[in-house]
Amino acid sequence: MGMPITLDIPAATSGEVFNKVFARLRQIDERFSTHKPDSEVSRFARGEIDEDSLSTELKEVIVACRRAEQATDGYFSAWAGGIFDPSGFVKGWAIAQAGQVIERLGHKTYCLSAGGDILASSDSDKIWNIGIQDPKETKQILNTLSISNGAVATSGNYERGEHIINPKTKKPATELLSVTVSGPDIIWADVLATALFAMGKTKASEFIKSQLDYRLLLIYPQNPAR
Repeated sequence: MGMPITLDIPAATSGEVFNKVFARLRQIDERFSTHKPDSEVSRFARGEIDEDSLSTELKEVIVACRRAEQATDGYFSAWAGGIFDPSGFVKGWAIAQAGQVIERLGHKTYCLSAGGDILASSDSDKIWNIGIQDPKETKQILNTLSISNGAVATSGNYERGEHIINPKTKKPATELLSVTVSGPDIIWADVLATALFAMGKTKASEFIKSQLDYRLLLIYPQNPAR
């Protein structure tokens, strides 16, 4: 998936669960990678496959992306760059898919991190301490979240440059340095992090009020975290 992935399953006694999780993630990458010209999503974006002929998974992701765009007032869009690119949705979705693999194999306590987005689960008194990286000093921890069950997603320009497009202006979003969202669902937290980054601080601060059970951390380019 072109990003660092770490997985901690305290009760795992063999490599089986890890092998199956990474096999599933590789399968997702083969279908959804926009960097692989022969992936299904790349061929669809070039118009080589019509929507009716797509796999069930890609059809479901397209529907979910359309719903996410509507739910965020258009600030999350898999079509923001002019062609279909579901990467902003698929990362959270892939993490959720990996979590399902882990749980089907009988593990309820685990922590999966992919590209800075985290899904944590616990069926005991296990508390996961999640460090939030300071985008200005990347070796420093800006804040720590202690969760037993939940998700953390971060979007920002500090590692990949100005890659998040504001669908309203069709220009890169630059008002914020990073956005971190925590809440119960990794897919929605990931969507929100991208959408809120595109919105900018004022609209993001207002929009998050309607998202029950989700919390927001904004980092400004020149100002302290708020």
